[in-house]
Amino acid sequence: MKKYNLLLFILVFLFHCCDAPPKKTASRNFNRIVVLGQAPLEILLKLGYKDKIVGIGYLDQPEELKGIDHLPVLTVGWPDQESILALNPDLILGLESAFRSNRTGDLRFWESRGVPTCIIDNYKLDKNLESLRADLKKTGTLLGIESRTDSLILKSREVSRKYKQRNNRPSQRVLHLSYTGIGDQYYYYPPAMCLIDEIITECGGQYIDLGSNYFIIPLETIIQSDPDKIVITWFRKQDKIDVIQKLCANPFLQHLRAVKNRQIIEVDYTPAIRGTYDMEPVYCSISNFLQR
Repeated sequence: MKKYNLLLFILVFLFHCCDAPPKKTASRNFNRIVVLGQAPLEILLKLGYKDKIVGIGYLDQPEELKGIDHLPVLTVGWPDQESILALNPDLILGLESAFRSNRTGDLRFWESRGVPTCIIDNYKLDKNLESLRADLKKTGTLLGIESRTDSLILKSREVSRKYKQRNNRPSQRVLHLSYTGIGDQYYYYPPAMCLIDEIITECGGQYIDLGSNYFIIPLETIIQSDPDKIVITWFRKQDKIDVIQKLCANPFLQHLRAVKNRQIIEVDYTPAIRGTYDMEPVYCSISNFLQR
């Protein structure tokens, strides 16, 4: 009888262990946060967590942060593990691409050192406005400030509805080019890797879909697409270069409708590709662009 009871106890114990939910970073008062990526950084700054950030790495547009005093930027690239560990962080909030062994260390590396992590902007999942809102929700839950992030999510939905209602012109074909910063080379971002496609569509445009892969677009493909309008983004933009003028000066592109009619606009990389807490500026730019 005792053997039977012992066996029953072991089986019940194993059942509950196997059925246990995965570990999650519990809501708590974080005071030493390392942020990897401009999108999560902008969210934390909006939420008033500037004074709790002890280290920052991997920025899309470092120039945009110059007006904010005393930001502890470690590097505009990926900081190494030793630099982060020296800060004794109690949370690392970062892009999915940060948590790789050849960059800042994978999730197991930080878990083994007792440092909680949270992924914002997961490139292993399709990017869309709902995934951005889910990131805001996750941040609020993690920090215990759900009411504040819920208000940001509500505003995001209101902005989306507002610009959908303004859509009253025939659809125009829009090509998104993301400048590489080298010569006349531009990246193509598939819809699963950016937000600008969804914004263009909601504002009444037709995003030119060149496939599911991220690649440098050959000039021949740009010429063949012959878009009505072109939207340009630029990772780590340099102010000394006028990227629109550079595109228009390319002799091979002179006959494109968008170039001949000067139907080209540049928008900020971070909201267009990764997303941020306030998407209205890029919505407004795209909506006005499509209306003209």
